[in-house]
Amino acid sequence: MRLRGYLDVSKQGMIAQAQKYAKSQGVVSLLGLMLFMGGTTSSVIAALPSHDTSKSLITIAPSASSKAQPIVRSSSELVKRRLCVWDIMGQNGEIYAKLKDYQVKAATLGVDFDLKGYVDERVASEDFRVRYCDAAVVTGLRVRPFNSFTGSIEAVGAIPSYDHMRTLVSVLSNPAAAQYMTTTMDGQTYEIAGIMPFGAAYGFVNDRKIDSPERLPGKKIAIFDYDKAEAKLVRNLGAQSDPSDVTNFAGKFNNGKVDIVISPATAYRPLELYRGLGKTGGIVDYVLAQVSLQLMIHPDRFPEGFGQASRTYLASQYDAYFKTVQGYESEVDPSYWVRITADSRKRYQDMARTSRIDLIKDGIYDKRMMNLLKKIRCQKEPSLAECSEGAE
Repeated sequence: MRLRGYLDVSKQGMIAQAQKYAKSQGVVSLLGLMLFMGGTTSSVIAALPSHDTSKSLITIAPSASSKAQPIVRSSSELVKRRLCVWDIMGQNGEIYAKLKDYQVKAATLGVDFDLKGYVDERVASEDFRVRYCDAAVVTGLRVRPFNSFTGSIEAVGAIPSYDHMRTLVSVLSNPAAAQYMTTTMDGQTYEIAGIMPFGAAYGFVNDRKIDSPERLPGKKIAIFDYDKAEAKLVRNLGAQSDPSDVTNFAGKFNNGKVDIVISPATAYRPLELYRGLGKTGGIVDYVLAQVSLQLMIHPDRFPEGFGQASRTYLASQYDAYFKTVQGYESEVDPSYWVRITADSRKRYQDMARTSRIDLIKDGIYDKRMMNLLKKIRCQKEPSLAECSEGAE
């Protein structure tokens, strides 16, 4: 009765979904819901740099071996909060749809989310900054002003595969990494409450002959005007920058106003990038970056422990998000892939490493994240030359 007195019809529906969900996971009642974990890698990586460099590295086991943080909420404790979700397709997109599953899970953690879709992540980010949104899902590039550590995940060439990305998400969801998820600036505290894969980013070129770093000088490349890293990289390559944003970079490529865009392959169909590729273009098969979606919250607006519980849950959903990424990538016409030579791949890797080191010195990339990503690369491939070198 108390439950009915507190919730309106739609809320009751949400609770019913939560109860159904909980039951399917072996949890017996809403009041007895406890956070569980699953679907994570069993490999052991670990090593996250400490804030205090005088301390030894913190060893972090993957979340699969960690103890879940129990969250027990009665229905009467549900708080109403707004979750702003950026999706290229707005409320009709796959990201928005998947966040509805998260919405159900959040209800079991004491939060009744109202989802609001955005097609412009700049607006979503600003609405979060001014606290119109209690939480927001945007790409890692937009997160960087709020948290430079997780905002550096998109560093050029730092995460070469989805296996590396899976390990990273697992490590960052571990409670031992919680201290890196919260930042305070200008009296405001922000917390990263989850990281999801959005797909590997590649160079889309209007001429397949642009298949190596040496062919980039003079080419016009659309860059996100808020990403200082991209601007510097393009300048160092001798190419021309064309300041753009997520709402217009694809149109510029498709209309022939720029020669190159850097985009996750997941955007191939939604943004119709095949129009810009035409008959002569291609997609260079070097992973320039791994694009992430990150859930930010104002922690003072949420129940204690919500951020960690959310991170653990979203990490357990990696496979589900990855399946969506694979679905989008499968829509790419295979004839567009430009298979680069081993020599070109080596030059791209060297270029990326040099750029990361420069951007650490410039304070654009977070050194702690770069150090962690290097450890992951070297854990998976110890023979890499960089593993015996410093600087990252």
